[in-house]
Amino acid sequence: MKGRLVVIATCAALCAVALALPWALNALFDLFDLAFGWAGGFAVVTLISAGVGILVLLAFPHVSSQRGIKAVKDRIKHNLLAIRVFQDDLRTVAKATGSMFLWNFGYIALNLLPMVVLAAPFMIVWFQLNALYAYAPLKPGAEQVVVAELSAGTAPHEVAVEFPEAVGEVQRVDIADPRSPRVLLRLRPETAGDFDLTLVHGDETVTKTLAVGETEHRRLARLRTSEPFARFAAAEDPIVMFGEPVLPGDSFVRTVTVDYPPAPLGFLDGGEISVMIWFVVVSLAVGFGLKGAFGVEI
Repeated sequence: MKGRLVVIATCAALCAVALALPWALNALFDLFDLAFGWAGGFAVVTLISAGVGILVLLAFPHVSSQRGIKAVKDRIKHNLLAIRVFQDDLRTVAKATGSMFLWNFGYIALNLLPMVVLAAPFMIVWFQLNALYAYAPLKPGAEQVVVAELSAGTAPHEVAVEFPEAVGEVQRVDIADPRSPRVLLRLRPETAGDFDLTLVHGDETVTKTLAVGETEHRRLARLRTSEPFARFAAAEDPIVMFGEPVLPGDSFVRTVTVDYPPAPLGFLDGGEISVMIWFVVVSLAVGFGLKGAFGVEI
């Protein structure tokens, strides 16, 4: 019981830090990137994913019924054996198949608590890997459209847009939709570097980083938003607040979007999905590969 409380408290603390002090987690992962980033994003994602697999193995026994999982797995194996041995006896095969089906539900039920406890920390690590390795800076000379979605009731023509000369000429289109007013900025930055696009409305100022070409700015985010969880629930961007700080809930800007291209990840195409797939594959492979050595039933 003590171990279970420690694991649950640790996971809850990690989630609290992620919500209240995202810069602290950013600093930790930035430090890791500083130490190992020279090996490339693929190597770092692989290393962190393997580490997560080991941490899950250490935590899993404390938030799961190891005895129950072993008993259920033995029941499933028993029914599989019955199907193989008595394959000519349809009644026995049908009974064993139905029993195995029910025991599989029991196996899933026994894994619900570990999944609930460990899911949030698992996703936080994925968000961090996305922020660091899912995107690449814009290519100099490539056209880019920046979309600023404004809060309902905000008049687009009242929003001033400021940008450095290095960004080049910017074409602006205002869309005065009462439900979703927007400002569209079409630009073609020619100079490499990190630049801030600035939106001003009254006394409030909102900036969005624009990374172009060879830049030291490793942490990139497609969105800067005042509604991170709504955007996450809509599957528009899983980074939430680890790319750039979240805007105040009462900001005149709902979301500013820069469509950064995916960064290649080893043999994968890159982007959020590639990072997620490789993260899950490596962590599960390490977990299942080492579960015998750790004496863990999964």
